[in-house]
Amino acid sequence: HCQRNRVGRRPDGARGALESRLADYTDDCGKVGVVPDATAYRKGWDTGIASFCTAANGWREGMQGHAGKDAACAGQPGYAAFARYLDAGMQVYRTNAQMERNTSETQRLQKRLETSTSDDEKRRLRDELREIDHQQYTLRSRMAQQQMQGP
Repeated sequence: HCQRNRVGRRPDGARGALESRLADYTDDCGKVGVVPDATAYRKGWDTGIASFCTAANGWREGMQGHAGKDAACAGQPGYAAFARYLDAGMQVYRTNAQMERNTSETQRLQKRLETSTSDDEKRRLRDELREIDHQQYTLRSRMAQQQMQGP
């Protein structure tokens, strides 16, 4: 990334990278004798960040669990919509993560149920499986409501 005339043209802003990334380039590139053009970098970053800070990108970043991306948009015109949909996407992400954990736990309990020889343990395992099934039903309903909150 330190080739002469290329530093400052990277689409950092369009990816939601913090503007402070320039300091990293300055340190890294200075070691090989390349000085980034701070003015060009900031101009490119400003253009990129404006295209990044949208409701659709907030939703996408949230759905991927990238909670910290709102810091790059702070102070930008699109911040309010970005932050709102980032939060909504994060809710979907967390619900999905819980559903995945429940699925793993269900598989683990079913394996134990298959090998159990104790009636008391089988009853307890079935109760746990029913509880997880109920949680999954609730989470699926919540997920449907959350997904309707997208842009």
